[in-house]
Amino acid sequence: MNILITGATGFIGRHLVRRLQQEQHAVTVLSRDGTRASQLLGVPAFDWDYTMQDVPATAMQDCQVIINLMGENLGDGRWTKARKHEIYASRILSTRKLVAAAPESLQAFVCGSAIGIYPGSGDDLYDESYTVPGQLSFMQSICHDWEQEAARIESKGIRRVSIRTGVVLGHGGMLQKLLPVFKLGLGGPVGNGQQWLPWIHIDDIVSVYIAVALDARYRGPVNAVSPNPVRYREFAAAFGKALQRPAFFPTPAFVLKLALGEAAALALNSYRIAPKRLQEEYGFTFKFTDLPAALADLFDKTGAARQDIAP
Repeated sequence: MNILITGATGFIGRHLVRRLQQEQHAVTVLSRDGTRASQLLGVPAFDWDYTMQDVPATAMQDCQVIINLMGENLGDGRWTKARKHEIYASRILSTRKLVAAAPESLQAFVCGSAIGIYPGSGDDLYDESYTVPGQLSFMQSICHDWEQEAARIESKGIRRVSIRTGVVLGHGGMLQKLLPVFKLGLGGPVGNGQQWLPWIHIDDIVSVYIAVALDARYRGPVNAVSPNPVRYREFAAAFGKALQRPAFFPTPAFVLKLALGEAAALALNSYRIAPKRLQEEYGFTFKFTDLPAALADLFDKTGAARQDIAP
C-alpha cells in the first residue's frame, strides 16, 4: 500500500514506519522538517507547516492510506491558554486540512485520538459505546472534536478509524520521562495510586495501527489499550521491579497540581477502559496482556533497557 504518515518522527510514528517498511509498504511522511524526517526514517518526506500551508499535492499522489499521528505533546509544560490553543489546533486544524486534501485514490483515513475522551474518574469500565456528554473537560473536547473532524472524510465515501490510545509502554513516551526518577529509586505512586492506568505495549499499538489501516472491517472509534488495565500503584510497583529499584515514594496530588496546574490531570485522572471492539468485533490478538511481561520485554533482568527497535 501507499501510506502517508503525519507525526512520523514521534514515539509511535518511528516504530510504525519501521514495521511498515519491513512489510514492504511504500511510506511517505509529512513533517515540519522534511529533510530531517527523511534522514531519520529513511523514507521520502515533505515539508508541511499545517498552520500556514495546505497539504502538498505531490505528497498525496496515489496515496491509499493516511495515518494521522500529528499533535503537540500534552505532557510538555503547563496548560496555559496559549499552550491549549497549540494542543488543540495541532490536532483539529491539521486533520481538517488532511480531510480537505484527500485524493481520489484514498481508501482509509486512520486518525489518532485518546482515552481522554472518557470521564477521568472512578472505577467504571468504559468501552466504545460510551456517549460523550454535552459538558466536556479540555481533554474530552480535544478528543471529541478531533474525531468529529476526522469523521468528515466519511462523506467522501472513505473509511475512517479513530484510535483511542492509552499509555504506550516503550523506550519513549511516559516511560522515558519516568525512567530517571525510578532508576534513582525515587519512583512510586502518584496521588493516592488508586487511579486506573490503561496501558499498551509499543509493539501492540503499532500492530493496531497496521491492522486498522489495511483491514476494511475496521471503522469508527477503536480503544487501543491492553485488556488488563492496572491501578497506578500496581504500575509503579511493577516498573520498579523491572528496573530492580524500590518504588514506594509517593508524589502527592497537590505537588503535581502546583507544578503542572491543569496538566496534572494526565497523571491523576483515572481511566478504566476496555478494548471491546478490538477483541469482540475484530478478533485482534494482543502480544502483551500482562504488565510485568510487557515491562520484562523492555528491560532486562538488571533493569537495563533492551535495545530500542526504532531507527
